[in-house]
Amino acid sequence: MTRIFRNSPSLLALLALAGLCAFRFADGDPYVDRVVSFEPGEGAGFGKDKLPEIVLGPPHGRGKLEPSDHVLSLGKGGKITLEFVDNEVFDGEGPDLIIFENAFLRSPGDDEGNGFFELAKVEVSADGKEWKEFPYDRITRKGCAGHHPVLANPDENDIDPTDPTKAGGDPFDLKDVGLKVIRFVRITDLDNATGKDGTMGFDLDAVAAVHSRPIKKEAEK
Repeated sequence: MTRIFRNSPSLLALLALAGLCAFRFADGDPYVDRVVSFEPGEGAGFGKDKLPEIVLGPPHGRGKLEPSDHVLSLGKGGKITLEFVDNEVFDGEGPDLIIFENAFLRSPGDDEGNGFFELAKVEVSADGKEWKEFPYDRITRKGCAGHHPVLANPDENDIDPTDPTKAGGDPFDLKDVGLKVIRFVRITDLDNATGKDGTMGFDLDAVAAVHSRPIKKEAEK
């Protein structure tokens, strides 16, 4: 679903810089704030010139029938780790986190199983050291990111990107991995695209917290 770029020294240098520096979209917003690391897979590169901002902030969905080009392609087996810097995601009622790719359906009226999907597994962590992986099934796509079209796009509509019933994307509930609070998210392409030959890995648009709150400073604890 994205154009193909090969890895290059300049790309790798840019990725290393992105991993070392903090990039915030806005204090207190519900979106990830920083790219901790990016390990590109084969074919990664689309969106590299817009790192890190392209994966920060709100999603830019194009609806059920059209993929967005506001994405970073992870490449086959590629991996990206992201951090919420000034807020944390907590386990509330229902989904707590939404991950947005650029999946889309083949034609109007199709069900959610008939489309173009590039799937990824998702892991979360409170401290960036100990990780919990969401259970997933490649066949049914249950528990995978990259399965549902993205509907929210603040530039084009008023759909709340933090509303799992309206925003599109793939929701995740911290209860499923037994965590109360997380600040880190790791997304790894599963290298099993469906619906279209020649695709080049999971295309990350955005990550939004459904339930988030400011991180308490030490003096406030």
